[in-house]
Amino acid sequence: MKVVKETDLYIILDDVLSESEFELFREYTETSEYARNPKWIKPWDLADQMPWQTGETVYTRGKQMRPDDPRRAYPTGLAIDLLFDRIVGTKYYRKHLPDTYVTARTYLHPPGSGLDWHDDGGRFQGAYTFYAHPRWHASWGGELLVVENDLGRRLLPDKKRMQDGKTETVKESWSVLYKDDLSEMLFDNVTSTEFVFPKPNRLVFLKGGLWHKICLVKPTAAFARCAVAGFFLTDQDPVNFWRQGS
Repeated sequence: MKVVKETDLYIILDDVLSESEFELFREYTETSEYARNPKWIKPWDLADQMPWQTGETVYTRGKQMRPDDPRRAYPTGLAIDLLFDRIVGTKYYRKHLPDTYVTARTYLHPPGSGLDWHDDGGRFQGAYTFYAHPRWHASWGGELLVVENDLGRRLLPDKKRMQDGKTETVKESWSVLYKDDLSEMLFDNVTSTEFVFPKPNRLVFLKGGLWHKICLVKPTAAFARCAVAGFFLTDQDPVNFWRQGS
C-alpha cells in the first residue's frame, strides 16, 4: 500500500490489496447480490440512473449485533474482510478515526449514474471509497471530485418547515430539489478542488463534512463503476443497530 496524496482533509492510497487478494475481492463483488433502492436518496439527481447496491456489512469492533439486524458483521469469512483489515490497519484510521465503527456497501454505477454534491456530515466522522472494478479508462467518467476548502455547512441558509403542526427552523440546510442555495455556496466559496480517478485497488478516505461528488459514468464505459463505500461512526451515533444487545 502506498500513499499517493495526503492532506488534512483526505488521503489517497493505491495498491491496497495484493494482486491475489484483489482477485478474490473482485470475485466477491461479482457474486454479491444487488438491488436498486426503491426510494429516492436525496444526493442522487432525479434525472440520473440509480446505482445497484448490496446490503451493508459492519466492522463492529467485536460488539454483537442484535439478532434482528439485517446486516452482516465482520468477520464474515468473505473477501470483504480483507478490505476491513486494511482500513483499520492504516495509519490514517488509527490517527484520525480510532474506536469508530466502519460500514461497507458495494455500489455498481452503470453508465448515466453518478452522485451529486454532498458532505457526509451529521452523524458520520468520515467516509471512504475503494475501487474494485478490474480496469478503468480516463475517458469513462466516474471521477471523485473533492472540495479542498473546509466549508462545512455554516454558509448554508436556515429554512422553515412544519412538523407536528408547528413551524420550526432547520439550521444550515439546502433545497434538495432545486439546490440553488447549495450551488451559490459552492460557486462563491470554493477556490480549490481535486479530482480522483477511480483507479482499481485505490482507497480514498474523506474527512466528515467534506463536500464531494461522483461524476457521471459515461456511455462509453465498458462496464459499471464498482466501488465499496462506507462510513465511520462513534458510540454517540443515534442509530444503535450495532450496539451490544440486551
